Amino acid sequence: MTGKKTFYGDGLPSGSSEMETVSMPTPVDPFVGKTIGNCEILEKLNEGGTALIYRAHNTRFDLDRVVKILKPSLTDEEDFFVRFRQEAQLVARFDHPNILRVFDTGHVNGYFYIEMEYIVGETLREYINSNNKINERELLSIATQLLSALDYAHNVRIQGQGETEIHGILHRDIKPENIMITPGKLIKLMDFGAAKPLNINSNTMQGMIVGTFHYMSPEQLAGTTLDARSDFFSMGIVLYEMATGQRPFAAENLTELIDKIKSCKYTRIRSIRPSISPLTEELIDKLLTREQSHRPATAKEINDMLQHCIHSFNTWGTSKKVIVPFSIRRHFPTISLIIAVIACFLSGISLHKSIKAELPAPRFTESASTPLLEQGRISERKEQWTAAINSYNMVPPIEKGGLANEYLEARIRMAAIMIRRQNDFNKARKVLEALKTQYSDPAIDAFLGRAYYHLGLYKEAQERFESSLKSTAGSVISSSNEFKREILYYSACAIDARFSKEEQNQALLVEAIKAWDFYREFAKCDPKSQEPECVFAIKRSQELTKSISND
Repeated sequence: MTGKKTFYGDGLPSGSSEMETVSMPTPVDPFVGKTIGNCEILEKLNEGGTALIYRAHNTRFDLDRVVKILKPSLTDEEDFFVRFRQEAQLVARFDHPNILRVFDTGHVNGYFYIEMEYIVGETLREYINSNNKINERELLSIATQLLSALDYAHNVRIQGQGETEIHGILHRDIKPENIMITPGKLIKLMDFGAAKPLNINSNTMQGMIVGTFHYMSPEQLAGTTLDARSDFFSMGIVLYEMATGQRPFAAENLTELIDKIKSCKYTRIRSIRPSISPLTEELIDKLLTREQSHRPATAKEINDMLQHCIHSFNTWGTSKKVIVPFSIRRHFPTISLIIAVIACFLSGISLHKSIKAELPAPRFTESASTPLLEQGRISERKEQWTAAINSYNMVPPIEKGGLANEYLEARIRMAAIMIRRQNDFNKARKVLEALKTQYSDPAIDAFLGRAYYHLGLYKEAQERFESSLKSTAGSVISSSNEFKREILYYSACAIDARFSKEEQNQALLVEAIKAWDFYREFAKCDPKSQEPECVFAIKRSQELTKSISND
């Protein structure tokens, strides 16, 4: 068998420690070499709290399988036996590409087993450990697949015992250990040992907490009624961990952990990893909302947000142009906006690209620096970002024989690539702050605002954007309406973030609404528009207006 060794979860009861990996089967294993059902047991893959996991070969179909066997010591424990049997009965009826399939169940010599699909891959836990922080595009792909699996489970209809019909299954133990990922990045949700029918109250294992503490929702810890939103909360924890490489609720003991989950206090994602899109951060924040009633109630709601995140990221990733306005101050003095974080990346708009397509030719006499500047532009057009930065970095300043405008343009372009292409906001900030001590150009303020915004310095970002917007000076970078529109959009984002994260007050809320409405008017946002910036601006304006009404 080639590829990575595959490990499978085992439906550990809540409070159990996470799975321990057994790297090699022991010679005295009681099952290796035996036949269970139609399967010959080949090797032990894993051992958890309730089950033994083996790679096996189905001799009837000549296919590799995984066989999960309830530990002999638990065979007579009715609670564990019921959970084990329930998992087999439920999942055997599932048919979804992102849920690990169950093919057979049964008893052999007093042992209860489940025969499952075998895939080459690793658990998401192992994948996170080996990759630390997951690429955002990949994170969104995994989120989409996991959501699809949950949507299927939450809405599946299964004929239960007697005349009982099950309407939806709650997983109750969503965690990286229960998600497999293949080399082709297909994910499989597994281990429904803690699952519960959504429409049936059961006394099975009453009084026992089911799930894994680090991934439980507040209502799951409280023992209150659960619905799909509990699984969505757990999904949010998994996405947070993929984005940051750490769990949102870290604690030294169980009491502290429970308190943190119940209060939902955690470090914001972009404080740990500024390169994550604000829109993606907002999605995860919504999943991790403390109040069950304030979370998305359906997979469709989450999927709509996910699609905006993906569209935004793809736009950003391909440098698709966006649009943006200039003098905001003429229309209202102080612009402040709420959940900026969300939209700004939704904008995925590339300040870099909108500028790139319109940069003017050198305006002054050719010098020794001209070939370097032009080479940088050529590399940029070819999307050879490192080569472009190297060329721009070699353009000499005035004191070394260069031309002021060429040096200025080269440094601005270099900083723009650092922001748009490399997410190196700190380095871009240093370049632009140094440039600002020598030159006055509205594009410096525009890009410096972007760097500040991504670093979470929202007030400073707003000041730089406003300085750029009110400037009457010319720029070595084009100041078209598209560039102005983009600056206005990000200015709104920064103010929005100030409101939502730092200064929640009525005056700022009102100005935020005005800002989004102004952007919508300037950008000519049609209600049916599919442009992510317009979609978000309309959405935020409506949400903020509604929040005023509620107050």
